[in-house]
Amino acid sequence: MRAFIRRRRQAGRSDLRISCLVFVLLLPGFVSGQTTGAAANGAQAADQGVGAFRASDYPSALQWFLDARQAGLDTPGLHYNLGATYYRLERYPEAEREFQGLASDPEWAALASYNLGLVAQRMGREQDAIRYFDRAQRTSSDRNLRALAGTALERLGAPLQSRTHAVASLAGGYDSNAALSPDAATAQVSHQGDFFAEALAAASRRLTGDAARGAYAYGGLVLRKYTDLHQFDVMGLRAGLGYEIDSGRLQTSVGGYLDTAYFGGDRFAQTETAEVQARRRLDAGGDLRGRYQLGHINGGGGFEYLDGWQHTLTAEAGFALARAFLRIGYQLELNNRADLQQGSEFFSYSPTRHTLFATVALPNVGVWQTDARGEYRVSRYDDPDRLDGGFEVTRKDDRYGFALRANRRLTAPWRAFVDYSYYRNQSNLDIYDYSRYQLMVGIELALEK
Repeated sequence: MRAFIRRRRQAGRSDLRISCLVFVLLLPGFVSGQTTGAAANGAQAADQGVGAFRASDYPSALQWFLDARQAGLDTPGLHYNLGATYYRLERYPEAEREFQGLASDPEWAALASYNLGLVAQRMGREQDAIRYFDRAQRTSSDRNLRALAGTALERLGAPLQSRTHAVASLAGGYDSNAALSPDAATAQVSHQGDFFAEALAAASRRLTGDAARGAYAYGGLVLRKYTDLHQFDVMGLRAGLGYEIDSGRLQTSVGGYLDTAYFGGDRFAQTETAEVQARRRLDAGGDLRGRYQLGHINGGGGFEYLDGWQHTLTAEAGFALARAFLRIGYQLELNNRADLQQGSEFFSYSPTRHTLFATVALPNVGVWQTDARGEYRVSRYDDPDRLDGGFEVTRKDDRYGFALRANRRLTAPWRAFVDYSYYRNQSNLDIYDYSRYQLMVGIELALEK
């Protein structure tokens, strides 16, 4: 913790020195080259603002610049100097707004990104600051500005921008109810809990563009092998492509992927999914997120009743709270499946689901980083199940659960982790009542290149 505070103090001193250099160097350019053609009184007000800024009279400078704008002057230089003045007055949201307006101008984008990094750092949003400084370093043609951005990144302890990210883990654990057996029947089943080993690997690579705009490819593999219950062994595969745009406060992406799942060596289902996501960054490190997914499911042999479509809509909001980060959200899932018809019996596999969830991340609990999640899910099935003898009942499930994950850094790039989860499903049909907990301990490797 002391090292972290020391690093922040050093970064703060660097902010003052760097910001002064950048602002002062640009003010003369504003006077000589960017007022041409503007109203004379606007140009005169701008000149007065420059003089006040140089004299460190920032309230007067702000008023002169606002007068210039009121008089009809509307140039990138005026917006830049308004941003610089707001920054000096510690009015960071207004400074950010002015610099954001320059982010799409090729002549000003790199410099605007650098100063957006200064603003984000002052507002305690270090990840945003890293992203802005990195963009300035990559896009600026000015060697001095690239050096300043590199220094800022170094002081923030930022990793180098990578094109490839990969993670792999190996773990062992215990699953109390691999078959999701009904609670009422558990005592009559000889063995439904089992130990398992699990391996996971995932990677993504930027194919074109940069961190601000680019195409990505990604894939993943997960394997789980039980000690005795091999009929519940799992293998999952994913491959996909996406395109992301990061315009500062707003980050959007579109993409698609293919998932294939196997149980006990047999293909359970294959899903083709199209996905659209958006994220809006808020002040003080918060954000708003939305995601829509459209999936087409093909059940494997014996699972044809899963064939159909699935729509998933998710909305989330994240907030920084002291040392923690809280995220709350809602998810709506709509299913239209083939369902299962066996003679005179019918079983619906087309639920409408509503899920409320909350997660909290604590960066330092001793030497561990801890993430906790709680959720409550309501499932209502579209059509009533029809049982032998003509009895009909519409299935209604309520599931709640929580999960806890803690990880700690060993030696780069290794981490150790512990993962625990518990879920309880209550249904108006006893055969779907179950509870399950899982405990897993493992090591994880993360690589960037």
